[in-house]
Amino acid sequence: MSRDIDPDLLAELQGADLSPILLMKIGTSDGPVRMWTGYGVLEYDGEEWLGGGEFIGVSNVSETADIQANGITFSMSGITEELLAIALQYMRQGEVAELFLGALTDTGELIGENAVRVFKGKTDVPVIDDDGGSIVINLTAESDLIDLERSRVRRYTSEDQKSEYPDDLGFDFVPRLQETEIAWGQIK
Repeated sequence: MSRDIDPDLLAELQGADLSPILLMKIGTSDGPVRMWTGYGVLEYDGEEWLGGGEFIGVSNVSETADIQANGITFSMSGITEELLAIALQYMRQGEVAELFLGALTDTGELIGENAVRVFKGKTDVPVIDDDGGSIVINLTAESDLIDLERSRVRRYTSEDQKSEYPDDLGFDFVPRLQETEIAWGQIK
């Protein structure tokens, strides 16, 4: 998949020295959570992104030439029980999740005007791993193509048709057709 990459960021990615960062934007019922893989607060795209450092993890992002749904897993470790309660209260299935790739200068500024979005999809339910010593939240997100694999259960009934098109009467006549006798090829 081709992407528009900021020329300054592209030059940095092709260079010998690289300070890459990942920015994660995960939707919740209380609004999106923005985090990045560094420390402190990062200003990007007019928003503040909170640093999570080594406590944030992202699985490999894969792309293929085939049309298929790929997913990633965001993880956050070492969180407190208070943060866990907040996560459980606001994380929802079907929210938008995005992952961006960027790079920093030696002074900690983001290179280029835009980071590159490398993934966009919908969240699944969070999986919490609490071993008594630390809490890890894993949140899987699937690309929007996963919707193509969802079965569509539709019926050829008047009720089903009216659920989307309330004024459509086309299927109201189907039961009468079953008992109608049609004589083919007869001349009267």
